[in-house]
Amino acid sequence: MGKFEVVLLHPDERAHRPPPGFHTFYMNQIEMGLRFPIPRFIAALCHYIKISPSQLAPNSYIFLLTFVVLLSYHKIPLIPYVLMQLVQIKRLGPRKFYISHKGDHTFIKGNPSSHKGWMSRFFYIKCDVKRDSWKCEMSWRDNLFTLTPRTPDRAPRLTSFLEAIRGKSYNAPELIKEDLLCFFKFSRKGVELVGDLGIAVPDPTSPLIRPSMCLA
Repeated sequence: MGKFEVVLLHPDERAHRPPPGFHTFYMNQIEMGLRFPIPRFIAALCHYIKISPSQLAPNSYIFLLTFVVLLSYHKIPLIPYVLMQLVQIKRLGPRKFYISHKGDHTFIKGNPSSHKGWMSRFFYIKCDVKRDSWKCEMSWRDNLFTLTPRTPDRAPRLTSFLEAIRGKSYNAPELIKEDLLCFFKFSRKGVELVGDLGIAVPDPTSPLIRPSMCLA
């Protein structure tokens, strides 16, 4: 966090009017797994769909992070082509969007049903890295871009991944615990990792994996 400056808010300040050089994020996004610097796959996805990461509803983060933990475990590359095959992005309200399963791929459970008042709990943050600091567009937009990316020359095979998770149900809050985020390099806190890697039984209350290494 040495590269970031966070501003505590005055009661009169508004989310859509951050100070020059700062951007607005929400506390519930942090609670749902967002960390800084923003993971590359989130920045790449937002760059492709042409919206700011701060425009994503909190549940988008717990869903995306749970989803990419599964993809990472199965060694599927975290690129927009893969994500856009398996997720959908919908409008939640003015300049707000959410990400969820596409079609019948409903293997992630346990997301909070709502985040009452989440838009009132925001903060401003600035990145001091001068060159391409956020690696995506940070201006708020009214619309997003949803066309499927061009198929890569070596397109990842998603069939085996979907077969591996078919019939299973994964508990999202378990998969965004700090040790797992650290293990998959979505957090840089260096938290000690507990347990053994392994696929859980199809039980919505069971964690997917418990890494057994420490990532400093």
